[in-house]
Amino acid sequence: ELPFPGRAVVRSVMLADVRLDEAPADALTAGAAGDAFAFVAPFGEGWYRVIAWNRRHQAPDSEPVDMEELRAVVRRALGTDHGMRDARWTSRFHSDERQVPRYRVGRVFLAGDAAHVHSPAGGQGMNTGMQDAANLGWKLAAELHGWAPSWLLDSYHEERHPVGRVVLRRSGALLRFTLAEPRWARAARAAAAFAATRVPPAARRVAAAVSGIDIAYPAPRGSHPLTGRRAPDVPLAGGAGSLFRLLGDGRFVLVVAANDPAVTYLATKRWAGRVHCAVAGGATRTTALVRPDGYIAWATDETAPDRRAAEIRDALGRWCGRGAEISSAAQ
Repeated sequence: ELPFPGRAVVRSVMLADVRLDEAPADALTAGAAGDAFAFVAPFGEGWYRVIAWNRRHQAPDSEPVDMEELRAVVRRALGTDHGMRDARWTSRFHSDERQVPRYRVGRVFLAGDAAHVHSPAGGQGMNTGMQDAANLGWKLAAELHGWAPSWLLDSYHEERHPVGRVVLRRSGALLRFTLAEPRWARAARAAAAFAATRVPPAARRVAAAVSGIDIAYPAPRGSHPLTGRRAPDVPLAGGAGSLFRLLGDGRFVLVVAANDPAVTYLATKRWAGRVHCAVAGGATRTTALVRPDGYIAWATDETAPDRRAAEIRDALGRWCGRGAEISSAAQ
């Protein structure tokens, strides 16, 4: 049994899916005043998800949500309840900050809420859990198909545990900042909210952090700067579309800078069924091996054909396991 260290950070948070007579001006609306906090976001088909918290009423999770209390808290926090009505679902919950020390214990792997829990502040919970699964899924498939390198399954913990730790820190800091009572904190919160939604560079950084797009995994010393980062959806030559079109079937994608029949043959024959090989569209000197989860496993700017081919063979051997033996003439 693994420990799940951490603590409860906020109690008696109310949730509800409701109709609103007056739609908020912004897609995401949040505010706090004194002892009240509220957040409103569209949920599709005219429904809105409301999150509200009353610092002065710390009821147990089992206590039903009273709509009058919910409206009062939202009005205090936002200045209006937007004509809230017709709740189809309500709940009350408490929020913990916890993370297991290991994501792998023998044949057991933990992901999502089983590995880490945190407040809903920042909206990163679902994305983080799905990215855990995306990271682990192709590695388990490689193991089951018998070609996973010996270190591959252990890399799940090594890559994802630090990400979970960062998400807990970000979420916790945002929650404490949001619920802070002093006037100076409320002014800072308003300024930060304005920057995060209205100043393009700040908004892009916030969106990348919340979505997880800014996550990068550790890379060996001396690696290409792209190694460990999420691959962009680069166009491919020869009518192949773009990179993301090839991802999703559990195979790596080797994106070569120039058409090289020897390299293509090596990737698709020696590592058959494990690697797509595609030529980058447009001018580039970078050749990259992209993992099934969309992260760059290895890259090089080497242009000398022999040296580049040798580097590609080494990268494929490290990440895609031992390949089938083929004739030296083909290599």
